[in-house]
Amino acid sequence: MKIIVAPQSFKGSLSAKEASNIISQSVSEIFPEAEIVQIPIADGGDGTLETIIDATDGQLKTTNVTGPLNDNINAQWGLFEAADSKKTAIIEMARSSGLALLDPEKLNPYLATTYGTGELILEAINSGCNKIILGIGGSATNDCGVGLANALGIKFNDINGNEIIHDVKKFIDIALIDLSNINPKLKDIKFEVACDVTNKLCGKEGASYIYGPQKGASKNDIKILDKNLFHLGEIINNQLNIDVLNINGGGAAGGLGAGMVAFFNATLKPGVEIIFDSLNVEERIQKSDLIITGEGQFDISSTFNKAPTAIAKLGKKYNIPTIGISGSLGEGFEKLDEFGILSKTTLINKISSLEDNINNAKKLLKIASIEQLKAVKIGMNLWVHMTLQLLVAVQLVSAQY
Repeated sequence: MKIIVAPQSFKGSLSAKEASNIISQSVSEIFPEAEIVQIPIADGGDGTLETIIDATDGQLKTTNVTGPLNDNINAQWGLFEAADSKKTAIIEMARSSGLALLDPEKLNPYLATTYGTGELILEAINSGCNKIILGIGGSATNDCGVGLANALGIKFNDINGNEIIHDVKKFIDIALIDLSNINPKLKDIKFEVACDVTNKLCGKEGASYIYGPQKGASKNDIKILDKNLFHLGEIINNQLNIDVLNINGGGAAGGLGAGMVAFFNATLKPGVEIIFDSLNVEERIQKSDLIITGEGQFDISSTFNKAPTAIAKLGKKYNIPTIGISGSLGEGFEKLDEFGILSKTTLINKISSLEDNINNAKKLLKIASIEQLKAVKIGMNLWVHMTLQLLVAVQLVSAQY
């Protein structure tokens, strides 16, 4: 019997690796002869960096870079060998240019820059990477990746040849994109951007209108930001012949999605798709008998490009049943049946506080996984019993003839 153990992190309590280890211990207790394949999973959101490094025995790196408001910060990134054998870096822009790095009163969508994320990419390139996975959630920026591009040698000049740096207010003056000093190593780098939104760069559903307010933009700021990004989009279209204004996902992370496509020929893909390809998940689950997955809460949001439902869909493709364990069940959890998670249980087994549940998460997961696996074993025994009864009945009928 081959069992795949593939949980996502239980936010705030257990990493994907910790959850995977606990569930695997339970499998060994209930099915001691089973072959266990651990695949801690992620979808490009919180915890993805650590999950990938844990799953691939990669290296966690720390680099001093420019923070979102030009202060110096230490940002972590990862180095690993992907399933395609490429030396790969995984970078979460939130670690260097993220909203969580700033106090609310310091938010400034005009001056916030992606320059530090560009410095992480430069460090990855200098480390010999030929593939870079970039997660772009949680940004503090609205600069269309101009700061990132600056760090890699691209300049944005006004009509007089003056360079425009770290100020989206001045984007309206950009007249020329100068690629003459772009880092030559970039031509050999494959970029994949984990992007789970479809917002375009500009307009009422674009970067500035949808995400600007959480980055400190007033109603008037939003109009200016949108106008200036539209101007930059037109410059990109005219000079680079890339229509970034109509790219689905171009508005992600303050336009970084559009910038990555325009300046580095990046591919925008759902985060879970990039992560699963890197970990070779589909091939590894084939010829297994059961998949066990889980996350902090199963609810309707779990159906939107989340890792547990993604692996359950793969299981369904190969007729492999999936069972799920979550911290709790929220509204709409029943929808997960359609994706292949047919049995679901929770860690909570008595009335208790959130703090207690988080503190006891390891113990609770062990109990929940043991009970789920007991039910699986009962189901298997029942199937064997019914099969034997059927065989006996067939033999009796045959004997009569």
